[in-house]
Amino acid sequence: MQSTIVDLNQLLAPVKPEMQLVDTWLTSNLIDDNNFVSDLLSQVFKSGGKRLRPALTIVSSKASLKDGDEISRLHIILAVLTELIHTASLVHDDVIDQASLRRGESTVNKKWNDKLAVLIGDLLFAQASICLARLMNPQIVGIYGQVLGDLCAGEIKQMRQQFSTSVDWDTYIRKSVNKTASLFAAGCQSSAILNRREEDVVASLKSYGVNLGVCFQIVDDLLDVTGNTDQLGKAAGSDLANGVVTAPALFVLEQNDAHANRLKELINTRAVSESDGLAEALSIICQAGGIEKTVQLATKYAQAAKQNLDCLSASTYKDSLAAIADYLLVRTN
Repeated sequence: MQSTIVDLNQLLAPVKPEMQLVDTWLTSNLIDDNNFVSDLLSQVFKSGGKRLRPALTIVSSKASLKDGDEISRLHIILAVLTELIHTASLVHDDVIDQASLRRGESTVNKKWNDKLAVLIGDLLFAQASICLARLMNPQIVGIYGQVLGDLCAGEIKQMRQQFSTSVDWDTYIRKSVNKTASLFAAGCQSSAILNRREEDVVASLKSYGVNLGVCFQIVDDLLDVTGNTDQLGKAAGSDLANGVVTAPALFVLEQNDAHANRLKELINTRAVSESDGLAEALSIICQAGGIEKTVQLATKYAQAAKQNLDCLSASTYKDSLAAIADYLLVRTN
């Protein structure tokens, strides 16, 4: 990956006031008046993340406004809705993966138990449904309904392909769209719909979100190979240890050589679940060029995302959307 240091907060400075509103809504507008649940939900949100998905929603909203229009309460609700769905899916993912760390903090399932984590995730989805109803836009309801279906479909596909070396590129990209890019695209696309923009602008922002989301997932998969626990806030190599074959491994497996054969053996026999087998697999991926090829693939999607912005008029917000694509290529967590 490139060594350039990019400050995401600086890129998002043009929408700082709106993002402060989003954070306020997430940490105070909770639908459960039980103190324990409220405190737990507040911890889930305050622990974090970069708020990239709601930020993209707000920046897209600003970038696609018609002349004379201003951002409204509905745009804030859309951003909050997007982050609620993302956070709910993470809580459920941690249960499925039996993860103990998320962003350097103990997961809900580790700190408490799986049952409570599932219920907290369900509560977040319920809160997202209320936000969706407040938008009173059938088209956006349909888009986010599809997102929820995509998230489930992507997770099911991933579970069925664990420790399988027959995963192909089409399957990998479709899973990346379902699990990640679908929600990116929903926020970007729906912002233009709220702004009553033409179909070509709506379609272009959707494509931007899809390409950006796939880029994000590819980099995420790369960092699982090249990162460390301190950077990632979770155990490094966890995807491969769980039998999830991603881009860096796919590039090696398709080479049909000694490296590919050994990596295939380590995955098929589930040796990657053990520390020695995982270390060997990660070493093979690095030696066989899986890292460099994955960087090239991520760059391809980032460039495509920036090209999707040609439909927008020049503005600070359009520049921010393009800069976010560049940022994804150099992020370290």
